[in-house]
Amino acid sequence: MQTKTPHTRVLLHNAAIVTGQGAERGPLGNWESLGWLPHGEVIVAYEGDLWRTVWLGQAQDRDRPHWDSALDLGGRLLTPGWIDCHTHAVFAGDRSHEFAQRLTGKSYAEIAAAGGGIVHTVAATRAASVAELVETAAVRLTEMAAWGTRVVEIKTGYGLDRETELKTLDAVRQLQLRFVGRLTLVPTAMPAHAIPPEYRENPDAYVTLICEEILPALAHAPLPVRFCDVFVEKNYFSVAQADRVWQTAQRLGLRLKAHVDELSAIGGLDWAVAQGAVSVEHLLCTDAVGVAKLAGSDTVAVGLPLTSVFLREGFAPLRALVDAGARVALATDCNPGSSMTTNLALALQIAVLMARLTPPEALRGVTRTAALALDQVDGLTGRIAVGERFESTLLDLTHPDALFYAFAAPPRAHPLVADTLHAASVASRVSVQNRR
Repeated sequence: MQTKTPHTRVLLHNAAIVTGQGAERGPLGNWESLGWLPHGEVIVAYEGDLWRTVWLGQAQDRDRPHWDSALDLGGRLLTPGWIDCHTHAVFAGDRSHEFAQRLTGKSYAEIAAAGGGIVHTVAATRAASVAELVETAAVRLTEMAAWGTRVVEIKTGYGLDRETELKTLDAVRQLQLRFVGRLTLVPTAMPAHAIPPEYRENPDAYVTLICEEILPALAHAPLPVRFCDVFVEKNYFSVAQADRVWQTAQRLGLRLKAHVDELSAIGGLDWAVAQGAVSVEHLLCTDAVGVAKLAGSDTVAVGLPLTSVFLREGFAPLRALVDAGARVALATDCNPGSSMTTNLALALQIAVLMARLTPPEALRGVTRTAALALDQVDGLTGRIAVGERFESTLLDLTHPDALFYAFAAPPRAHPLVADTLHAASVASRVSVQNRR
């Protein structure tokens, strides 16, 4: 008996759609410049284990091709799937006491110099089991999905030894399996996050360990990393040390990311752009020369506005970067020490209210340019466009302006599209297996 082929073409209709199609650089003044379809419809097809957009238009269009099933989105807002392109979401321990210390006037650097900061989390993460890391991170990822995030980059860097860095990556692999259909996780190697206590007197020896043992292990793990990130900063890694790490990463086929200009400008931005980094992150201390350098490159500038709020520091020059023509993305920087949050929607709001981006520029920063900050990994383009992988965020809103108006509102992401397409893809795979 022949098994009936499941529906694999789905019409999503009765939606307000922001497609994310528009300029990747420069100012955006209105929603039309980001592909606004107020009465939008999209047909997606399950092909090659991915959902792809096969048609995009509006309700009045007459050229709509055939479809197998329809899903009424109830007038809700549909955008490209939100991408949180900079997080440290897998870790153990708690640093709320450090937050309290900062409220009394101590700086991030002072706390780190006294034995706190990253190395505090390293001790807790080394002591945790993979299962413990998975369970604590699962809570954060569940919250991220509720806010609307569909893709999460996750950095290692709280192990700072081969065993714990691999343990972190194993946790990411297990989380990817747990959140299949809801989130896509993109791992980044960041053993060059800080100098571990055992190498404090000989940091170059730790760089050697990264190059000879840790990075090769991460690059060849069951869930291999795609990128290598380095924290170029005083008391962390010099440009020369970062370059040693990068040369190894390059030989392993990884792409470069770099934390630069966060607490001070020591040449990390110039170095990273010259090396063709896919992105540079933080940029609180970036000056006009750095803005121009980024505008003249393809390197994405990743702004982390919630980190500025959490640390009570200034903001990256996001407005200047956009005006100059740089590619600008936004992310939460979810981490235990300088941005303990999973709320990408709030990052959008703060970028508009405090960093002076327009709402379309902010939304572009978690869709199209965030995809570029991840090198469009696995076909993720950060837009809804015919022929491209379909990832979406559905919100209980009817217009994108409302996303910015209700400040720090409760989560408004709706699971209808993600759940429906995931169920359809599972049914399709089962049908194919049965026919075999």
